[in-house]
Amino acid sequence: MKCSCVRYVMVSAAAVLTMFASSLVSYAQVTTQVYVPPSALVFHNLDSLSKAQVNWKTLPTFNKKSSYANKYTIALNLGTRICDAFVAIQGKDQNKFADMATTVAGLSGKLNANIEQSLNDKMFALVKQGKWLEVRGMLDDQQTTVKEKLNRLDKDAAILVTIGGWLEGLNVVTKSLAANYSADATSIIRNPKLVEYLIGEMNGLSSTAKGNDLVKSITAKLGEVKTLVSVDKGKPVPQENVKKLADISAGLIRDVEGAK
Repeated sequence: MKCSCVRYVMVSAAAVLTMFASSLVSYAQVTTQVYVPPSALVFHNLDSLSKAQVNWKTLPTFNKKSSYANKYTIALNLGTRICDAFVAIQGKDQNKFADMATTVAGLSGKLNANIEQSLNDKMFALVKQGKWLEVRGMLDDQQTTVKEKLNRLDKDAAILVTIGGWLEGLNVVTKSLAANYSADATSIIRNPKLVEYLIGEMNGLSSTAKGNDLVKSITAKLGEVKTLVSVDKGKPVPQENVKKLADISAGLIRDVEGAK
């Protein structure tokens, strides 16, 4: 069964990309035999598999920039900020969450997928009460609504939001795992089928979107990422591969966030 979209893959720390794991909360989505774990599941597995506690507050840049020149760059950055909002929740960082939620609202509005300020206000109130699980649920629902709007308004933007969130998830996770390698934890990223699916999504973009320099740069790296996460079932992703993935994703995120 193919879902209308791939869920944002938000992650961090100790195992990697694109998130491949097994059970926990709900909201997992299936796209033609491609399993995309929900953010809560990935966070849970990273915490349980990593040898040291994850310092969630130091993993992303939590970039507040929202001024970008074209919709493709806006969409990619929207995905990264959504991911970082989930990371802020995991780290229980009130200030960073407020920054990311505000930036997400600004970027969403530029794509005509407006977020009501009242919804953010409710999340901010829950944050002050320390009700992080409720905040995560609200953010998850909010971003699902945004993605549904984008699917109706602009397929290119919808795909690139997913790609941006996936890239930041890869960046955050591999950054942590490269510093604190755990063979067991790498099972979370061992999912070449998901990378293959995302390559297919990128190939399905309009010719105009494909001509964007940032989109071209990301597309060119996806095949390499797929190779690096393609290991035999039951075997870990080698530490050398994790470091390469960390370098690739960090470079792409710098390009995404630093774009004009």
